Amino acid sequence: MGFPTSDMVSVMSWHLKFQSLHGLLVERHPVWEPRASIVADKNNILKITLADEPDRGVGLAVVRVRHTQVWAVIDGMDPFHGNLLVWPLQGTSDETLVDALHACAVAAERREPLPSPWRWNESGASELTELADLLAARRVTVDRVLAGNRYRALRTDIASFDVEITQRGEGQFLEARTDDMDVRVSLKPALGWLVDVRYDQEGVWRRVDLGAWVDGQMSSPEPGVPRDGITLSQLADFVAHELHRIDAAEYWRPESEYGEQGDENAVPASSQLPPTSLVEAVVAQLTERGFGDVSEGRGDSVLRSDRFWIEWRKGSSRLSTSMLQRLNGIAAAEGRRFILLTTSDISRPAAAFADQARGYVFHVSQDTGELMPLNSRASETDLPGSAVR
Repeated sequence: MGFPTSDMVSVMSWHLKFQSLHGLLVERHPVWEPRASIVADKNNILKITLADEPDRGVGLAVVRVRHTQVWAVIDGMDPFHGNLLVWPLQGTSDETLVDALHACAVAAERREPLPSPWRWNESGASELTELADLLAARRVTVDRVLAGNRYRALRTDIASFDVEITQRGEGQFLEARTDDMDVRVSLKPALGWLVDVRYDQEGVWRRVDLGAWVDGQMSSPEPGVPRDGITLSQLADFVAHELHRIDAAEYWRPESEYGEQGDENAVPASSQLPPTSLVEAVVAQLTERGFGDVSEGRGDSVLRSDRFWIEWRKGSSRLSTSMLQRLNGIAAAEGRRFILLTTSDISRPAAAFADQARGYVFHVSQDTGELMPLNSRASETDLPGSAVR
Protein backbone atom coordinates (compact mmCIF):
# COMPACT_ATOMS: atom_id res chain seq x y z
CA MET A 1 0.00 0.00 0.00
CA GLY A 2 1.48 3.34 -1.07
CA PHE A 3 1.58 6.56 0.87
CA PRO A 4 -1.42 8.89 0.44
CA THR A 5 -0.98 11.70 -2.04
CA SER A 6 -0.96 15.35 -0.98
CA ASP A 7 -4.45 15.75 -2.45
CA MET A 8 -5.72 12.85 -0.36
CA VAL A 9 -4.16 14.33 2.77
CA SER A 10 -5.74 17.70 2.01
CA VAL A 11 -9.19 16.17 1.52
CA MET A 12 -8.93 14.28 4.79
CA SER A 13 -7.67 17.37 6.66
CA TRP A 14 -10.59 19.46 5.48
CA HIS A 15 -13.06 16.70 6.35
CA LEU A 16 -11.66 16.54 9.88
CA LYS A 17 -11.81 20.34 10.09
CA PHE A 18 -15.50 20.37 9.22
CA GLN A 19 -16.21 17.55 11.63
CA SER A 20 -14.60 19.68 14.34
CA LEU A 21 -16.72 22.68 13.32
CA HIS A 22 -19.86 20.53 13.41
CA GLY A 23 -19.02 19.40 16.92
CA LEU A 24 -18.37 22.96 18.06
CA LEU A 25 -21.65 24.17 16.51
CA VAL A 26 -23.64 21.51 18.36
CA GLU A 27 -21.78 22.27 21.58
CA ARG A 28 -22.38 26.03 21.42
CA HIS A 29 -25.84 25.92 19.84
CA PRO A 30 -27.45 22.55 20.65
CA VAL A 31 -30.76 23.57 19.06
CA TRP A 32 -29.28 22.85 15.63
CA GLU A 33 -28.09 19.30 16.31
CA PRO A 34 -31.02 17.58 14.50
CA ARG A 35 -30.61 19.77 11.42
CA ALA A 36 -26.86 20.30 11.17
CA SER A 37 -24.87 18.13 8.80
CA ILE A 38 -21.74 18.05 6.67
CA VAL A 39 -22.44 17.93 2.95
CA ALA A 40 -19.52 16.41 1.08
CA ASP A 41 -19.57 17.70 -2.47
CA LYS A 42 -16.64 19.21 -4.33
CA ASN A 43 -16.14 21.13 -1.11
CA ASN A 44 -17.27 20.42 2.41
CA ILE A 45 -20.28 22.43 3.60
CA LEU A 46 -21.50 22.64 7.17
CA LYS A 47 -25.21 23.09 6.56
CA ILE A 48 -28.18 23.92 8.76
CA THR A 49 -31.51 22.96 7.21
CA LEU A 50 -34.30 25.37 8.06
CA ALA A 51 -37.49 24.19 9.77
CA ASP A 52 -40.49 23.63 7.47
CA GLU A 53 -38.23 24.30 4.47
CA PRO A 54 -36.24 21.08 3.89
CA ASP A 55 -34.87 22.37 0.58
CA ARG A 56 -33.52 25.55 2.09
CA GLY A 57 -30.44 25.90 4.26
CA VAL A 58 -27.64 28.12 5.44
CA GLY A 59 -24.14 26.86 4.93
CA LEU A 60 -20.53 27.45 5.94
CA ALA A 61 -17.90 26.62 3.34
CA VAL A 62 -14.49 27.52 2.00
CA VAL A 63 -14.99 29.41 -1.26
CA ARG A 64 -12.41 30.44 -3.84
CA VAL A 65 -12.93 33.97 -5.13
CA ARG A 66 -10.51 34.84 -7.89
CA HIS A 67 -7.11 34.18 -6.30
CA THR A 68 -8.32 34.14 -2.69
CA GLN A 69 -9.94 31.49 -0.53
CA VAL A 70 -12.32 32.70 2.16
CA TRP A 71 -14.69 31.34 4.76
CA ALA A 72 -18.22 32.14 3.66
CA VAL A 73 -21.59 31.82 5.40
CA ILE A 74 -24.30 31.85 2.73
CA ASP A 75 -28.08 31.66 2.66
CA GLY A 76 -28.04 29.51 -0.45
CA MET A 77 -31.70 29.84 -1.39
CA ASP A 78 -31.76 33.64 -1.48
CA PRO A 79 -28.52 34.63 -3.25
CA PHE A 80 -29.48 38.26 -3.89
CA HIS A 81 -31.10 39.21 -0.59
CA GLY A 82 -29.99 36.51 1.82
CA ASN A 83 -27.15 36.95 4.23
CA LEU A 84 -23.61 36.57 2.95
CA LEU A 85 -20.68 36.88 5.36
CA VAL A 86 -17.00 36.32 4.63
CA TRP A 87 -13.83 36.03 6.71
CA PRO A 88 -10.17 35.36 5.89
CA LEU A 89 -9.17 31.71 5.65
CA GLN A 90 -6.31 32.22 8.08
CA GLY A 91 -6.70 33.76 11.51
CA THR A 92 -10.47 33.36 11.87
CA SER A 93 -11.48 31.47 15.00
CA ASP A 94 -13.75 28.43 14.85
CA GLU A 95 -16.04 30.13 17.37
CA THR A 96 -16.54 33.05 14.99
CA LEU A 97 -17.45 30.71 12.14
CA VAL A 98 -20.03 28.60 13.98
CA ASP A 99 -21.54 31.62 15.74
CA ALA A 100 -21.90 33.39 12.37
CA LEU A 101 -23.59 30.30 10.93
CA HIS A 102 -25.92 30.19 13.93
CA ALA A 103 -26.81 33.89 13.60
CA CYS A 104 -27.54 33.57 9.87
CA ALA A 105 -29.66 30.46 10.40
CA VAL A 106 -31.75 32.15 13.10
CA ALA A 107 -32.25 35.22 10.90
CA ALA A 108 -33.19 33.13 7.85
CA GLU A 109 -35.61 30.94 9.79
CA ARG A 110 -37.32 33.88 11.45
CA ARG A 111 -37.12 35.98 8.27
CA GLU A 112 -35.56 38.76 10.27
CA PRO A 113 -32.51 40.96 9.63
CA LEU A 114 -29.22 39.81 11.10
CA PRO A 115 -28.58 41.26 14.54
CA SER A 116 -25.60 43.46 15.27
CA PRO A 117 -22.65 42.95 15.00
CA TRP A 118 -23.17 40.15 12.44
CA ARG A 119 -25.20 42.43 10.16
CA TRP A 120 -22.01 44.45 9.70
CA ASN A 121 -19.91 41.33 8.96
CA GLU A 122 -18.20 41.72 12.33
CA SER A 123 -17.89 39.00 14.96
CA GLY A 124 -17.78 41.26 18.02
CA ALA A 125 -19.40 44.43 19.25
CA SER A 126 -17.30 47.60 19.05
CA GLU A 127 -17.66 51.35 19.04
CA LEU A 128 -18.01 51.25 15.26
CA THR A 129 -20.74 48.60 15.23
CA GLU A 130 -22.58 50.55 17.92
CA LEU A 131 -22.24 53.72 15.86
CA ALA A 132 -23.54 51.84 12.81
CA ASP A 133 -26.59 50.76 14.82
CA LEU A 134 -27.22 54.35 15.91
CA LEU A 135 -26.92 55.63 12.33
CA ALA A 136 -29.24 52.92 11.01
CA ALA A 137 -31.78 53.92 13.67
CA ARG A 138 -31.51 57.49 12.28
CA ARG A 139 -32.21 56.14 8.78
CA VAL A 140 -28.69 56.65 7.52
CA THR A 141 -27.60 53.93 5.08
CA VAL A 142 -24.49 52.22 6.46
CA ASP A 143 -22.58 50.48 3.67
CA ARG A 144 -19.69 49.06 5.60
CA VAL A 145 -18.14 48.64 9.03
CA LEU A 146 -14.50 47.69 9.43
CA ALA A 147 -13.49 47.15 13.04
CA GLY A 148 -11.85 43.72 12.98
CA ASN A 149 -12.77 42.04 9.69
CA ARG A 150 -11.11 43.48 6.59
CA TYR A 151 -13.06 41.23 4.22
CA ARG A 152 -16.35 42.17 2.57
CA ALA A 153 -18.49 40.24 0.08
CA LEU A 154 -19.76 42.03 -3.02
CA ARG A 155 -22.49 40.25 -4.96
CA THR A 156 -21.87 40.08 -8.72
CA ASP A 157 -24.67 37.83 -10.01
CA ILE A 158 -27.00 35.06 -8.88
CA ALA A 159 -24.24 32.47 -8.73
CA SER A 160 -21.17 34.31 -7.53
CA PHE A 161 -19.72 37.12 -5.48
CA ASP A 162 -16.48 39.03 -5.21
CA VAL A 163 -14.48 39.85 -2.09
CA GLU A 164 -13.05 43.26 -1.25
CA ILE A 165 -10.05 43.20 1.07
CA THR A 166 -9.18 46.50 2.73
CA GLN A 167 -5.51 47.11 3.42
CA ARG A 168 -4.40 47.44 7.03
CA GLY A 169 -3.21 51.00 6.47
CA GLU A 170 -6.82 52.17 6.23
CA GLY A 171 -7.41 51.35 9.92
CA GLN A 172 -10.89 51.11 11.47
CA PHE A 173 -13.78 52.95 9.86
CA LEU A 174 -17.43 53.05 8.96
CA GLU A 175 -18.79 54.04 5.55
CA ALA A 176 -22.26 55.49 5.12
CA ARG A 177 -24.32 57.16 2.46
CA THR A 178 -26.46 60.29 2.64
CA ASP A 179 -28.43 62.03 -0.11
CA ASP A 180 -25.51 63.36 -2.15
CA MET A 181 -22.32 62.18 -0.48
CA ASP A 182 -20.33 59.27 0.84
CA VAL A 183 -19.26 59.55 4.48
CA ARG A 184 -16.38 57.83 6.22
CA VAL A 185 -16.10 57.94 10.01
CA SER A 186 -12.68 56.68 11.11
CA LEU A 187 -11.41 55.76 14.54
CA LYS A 188 -7.65 56.23 14.83
CA PRO A 189 -5.51 54.97 17.73
CA ALA A 190 -3.84 58.36 18.32
CA LEU A 191 -6.17 60.95 16.79
CA GLY A 192 -9.54 59.49 17.73
CA TRP A 193 -12.55 60.23 15.50
CA LEU A 194 -12.24 61.68 11.99
CA VAL A 195 -15.05 62.43 9.53
CA ASP A 196 -14.47 62.67 5.76
CA VAL A 197 -17.00 63.21 2.98
CA ARG A 198 -17.00 62.75 -0.78
CA TYR A 199 -19.61 64.63 -2.80
CA ASP A 200 -21.10 62.97 -5.87
CA GLN A 201 -20.27 65.88 -8.14
CA GLU A 202 -16.62 66.07 -7.04
CA GLY A 203 -15.26 62.60 -6.39
CA VAL A 204 -12.57 63.72 -3.92
CA TRP A 205 -12.46 63.16 -0.18
CA ARG A 206 -12.62 66.20 2.09
CA ARG A 207 -12.10 66.35 5.84
CA VAL A 208 -14.84 67.82 8.00
CA ASP A 209 -13.73 69.79 11.06
CA LEU A 210 -15.45 67.63 13.65
CA GLY A 211 -13.47 69.24 16.46
CA ALA A 212 -14.82 72.69 15.65
CA TRP A 213 -18.39 71.37 15.83
CA VAL A 214 -17.72 69.69 19.19
CA ASP A 215 -15.99 72.72 20.74
CA GLY A 216 -18.09 75.39 19.05
CA GLN A 217 -15.04 77.10 17.51
CA MET A 218 -14.33 78.44 14.05
CA SER A 219 -11.74 75.73 13.42
CA SER A 220 -9.71 73.20 15.36
CA PRO A 221 -5.90 73.27 15.17
CA GLU A 222 -5.42 69.50 14.93
CA PRO A 223 -7.15 66.61 13.16
CA GLY A 224 -9.48 64.36 15.09
CA VAL A 225 -11.54 64.35 18.25
CA PRO A 226 -10.38 62.14 21.16
CA ARG A 227 -12.46 59.04 21.89
CA ASP A 228 -13.76 60.57 25.10
CA GLY A 229 -14.33 63.96 23.47
CA ILE A 230 -17.62 63.01 21.84
CA THR A 231 -20.31 60.41 22.56
CA LEU A 232 -21.43 57.93 19.94
CA SER A 233 -24.92 59.46 20.01
CA GLN A 234 -23.46 62.91 19.33
CA LEU A 235 -21.38 61.51 16.49
CA ALA A 236 -24.42 59.80 14.98
CA ASP A 237 -26.41 63.05 15.22
CA PHE A 238 -23.58 64.92 13.51
CA VAL A 239 -23.53 62.53 10.56
CA ALA A 240 -27.31 62.23 10.31
CA HIS A 241 -28.31 65.87 10.83
CA GLU A 242 -25.34 68.23 10.43
CA LEU A 243 -23.37 67.12 7.36
CA HIS A 244 -26.10 67.99 4.87
CA ARG A 245 -26.04 71.59 6.10
CA ILE A 246 -22.48 72.12 4.93
CA ASP A 247 -22.14 74.38 1.90
CA ALA A 248 -19.06 72.86 0.26
CA ALA A 249 -18.31 75.98 -1.78
CA GLU A 250 -18.09 78.08 1.38
CA TYR A 251 -16.74 75.44 3.78
CA TRP A 252 -13.73 74.42 1.69
CA ARG A 253 -11.65 76.97 -0.13
CA PRO A 254 -11.14 76.51 -3.89
CA GLU A 255 -8.66 73.89 -5.02
CA SER A 256 -5.05 75.04 -5.21
CA GLU A 257 -2.92 74.26 -8.24
CA TYR A 258 -1.31 71.25 -6.58
CA GLY A 259 -4.62 69.31 -6.59
CA GLU A 260 -7.23 69.54 -9.30
CA GLN A 261 -10.86 68.65 -8.74
CA GLY A 262 -11.56 64.94 -9.25
CA ASP A 263 -7.96 63.80 -8.69
CA GLU A 264 -8.62 61.80 -5.48
CA ASN A 265 -6.42 64.30 -3.60
CA ALA A 266 -3.35 63.36 -5.62
CA VAL A 267 -0.53 65.78 -6.33
CA PRO A 268 0.41 65.75 -10.02
CA ALA A 269 4.00 65.28 -11.09
CA SER A 270 5.35 68.51 -12.55
CA SER A 271 8.45 70.58 -12.86
CA GLN A 272 9.95 71.78 -9.60
CA LEU A 273 7.75 74.30 -7.83
CA PRO A 274 9.12 77.71 -6.88
CA PRO A 275 9.46 78.32 -3.11
CA THR A 276 6.25 80.33 -2.79
CA SER A 277 4.17 77.71 -4.60
CA LEU A 278 5.85 74.97 -2.59
CA VAL A 279 4.85 76.63 0.69
CA GLU A 280 1.30 77.17 -0.57
CA ALA A 281 1.00 73.51 -1.55
CA VAL A 282 2.22 72.35 1.86
CA VAL A 283 -0.11 74.71 3.75
CA ALA A 284 -3.05 73.55 1.63
CA GLN A 285 -2.33 69.89 2.34
CA LEU A 286 -1.88 70.40 6.07
CA THR A 287 -5.17 72.30 6.12
CA GLU A 288 -6.91 69.51 4.20
CA ARG A 289 -5.56 66.98 6.70
CA GLY A 290 -7.14 68.96 9.54
CA PHE A 291 -4.44 71.31 10.82
CA GLY A 292 -6.71 74.32 10.99
CA ASP A 293 -4.34 77.02 12.25
CA VAL A 294 -1.36 76.48 9.94
CA SER A 295 -0.59 79.40 7.66
CA GLU A 296 2.30 80.93 5.77
CA GLY A 297 4.77 82.60 8.06
CA ARG A 298 6.74 85.82 7.88
CA GLY A 299 10.41 86.53 8.02
CA ASP A 300 12.48 83.51 9.01
CA SER A 301 9.40 81.43 9.82
CA VAL A 302 8.18 79.60 6.74
CA LEU A 303 4.98 78.39 8.43
CA ARG A 304 3.25 79.44 11.62
CA SER A 305 0.79 77.85 14.04
CA ASP A 306 -0.38 78.56 17.56
CA ARG A 307 -0.58 74.83 18.41
CA PHE A 308 2.61 73.57 16.73
CA TRP A 309 6.25 74.52 16.42
CA ILE A 310 6.86 73.90 12.71
CA GLU A 311 10.35 73.27 11.38
CA TRP A 312 11.25 72.78 7.72
CA ARG A 313 14.57 71.01 7.21
CA LYS A 314 16.30 70.51 3.89
CA GLY A 315 19.02 67.95 3.36
CA SER A 316 19.60 64.31 2.47
CA SER A 317 20.84 62.84 5.75
CA ARG A 318 18.45 60.63 7.71
CA LEU A 319 17.00 62.35 10.77
CA SER A 320 18.00 60.84 14.10
CA THR A 321 16.27 60.48 17.45
CA SER A 322 18.51 63.12 19.01
CA MET A 323 17.44 65.65 16.39
CA LEU A 324 13.77 64.92 17.13
CA GLN A 325 14.44 65.21 20.87
CA ARG A 326 16.01 68.63 20.33
CA LEU A 327 13.05 69.78 18.25
CA ASN A 328 10.60 68.46 20.84
CA GLY A 329 12.43 70.38 23.55
CA ILE A 330 12.19 73.62 21.60
CA ALA A 331 8.48 73.09 20.98
CA ALA A 332 7.79 72.18 24.61
CA ALA A 333 9.54 75.34 25.81
CA GLU A 334 7.01 77.29 23.73
CA GLY A 335 4.11 75.26 25.12
CA ARG A 336 3.58 73.59 21.76
CA ARG A 337 4.12 70.29 19.97
CA PHE A 338 6.05 69.93 16.74
CA ILE A 339 5.47 69.37 13.04
CA LEU A 340 8.63 68.50 11.15
CA LEU A 341 8.77 68.89 7.36
CA THR A 342 11.83 67.36 5.76
CA THR A 343 13.24 66.52 2.35
CA SER A 344 15.08 63.50 3.79
CA ASP A 345 14.09 60.32 5.62
CA ILE A 346 13.79 59.44 9.30
CA SER A 347 15.07 56.49 11.34
CA ARG A 348 12.63 54.06 12.94
CA PRO A 349 13.63 55.03 16.50
CA ALA A 350 13.16 58.69 15.57
CA ALA A 351 9.70 57.96 14.13
CA ALA A 352 8.79 56.09 17.31
CA PHE A 353 9.94 59.05 19.42
CA ALA A 354 7.86 61.42 17.28
CA ASP A 355 4.78 59.31 18.00
CA GLN A 356 5.58 59.28 21.71
CA ALA A 357 6.00 63.06 21.70
CA ARG A 358 2.67 63.44 19.82
CA GLY A 359 4.45 65.11 16.93
CA TYR A 360 4.04 64.83 13.16
CA VAL A 361 6.79 64.23 10.61
CA PHE A 362 6.23 64.59 6.86
CA HIS A 363 8.52 64.22 3.87
CA VAL A 364 8.09 67.07 1.36
CA SER A 365 8.64 66.52 -2.34
CA GLN A 366 10.48 69.57 -3.68
CA ASP A 367 9.09 68.89 -7.15
CA THR A 368 5.39 68.81 -6.30
CA GLY A 369 5.09 69.76 -2.64
CA GLU A 370 3.39 66.45 -1.89
CA LEU A 371 3.47 65.39 1.75
CA MET A 372 4.26 61.80 2.73
CA PRO A 373 3.87 60.80 6.41
CA LEU A 374 7.00 59.46 8.09
CA ASN A 375 5.59 58.48 11.49
CA SER A 376 2.41 56.67 12.53
CA ARG A 377 0.70 59.74 13.97
CA ALA A 378 1.23 61.63 10.70
CA SER A 379 -0.10 58.62 8.73
CA GLU A 380 -3.35 58.79 10.68
CA THR A 381 -4.04 62.19 9.08
CA ASP A 382 -4.22 60.61 5.60
CA LEU A 383 -7.47 61.11 3.77
CA PRO A 384 -9.30 57.92 2.67
CA GLY A 385 -7.64 56.08 -0.16
CA SER A 386 -4.21 57.58 0.43
CA ALA A 387 -2.99 55.41 3.34
CA VAL A 388 0.34 53.68 2.83
CA ARG A 389 -0.21 50.03 1.89
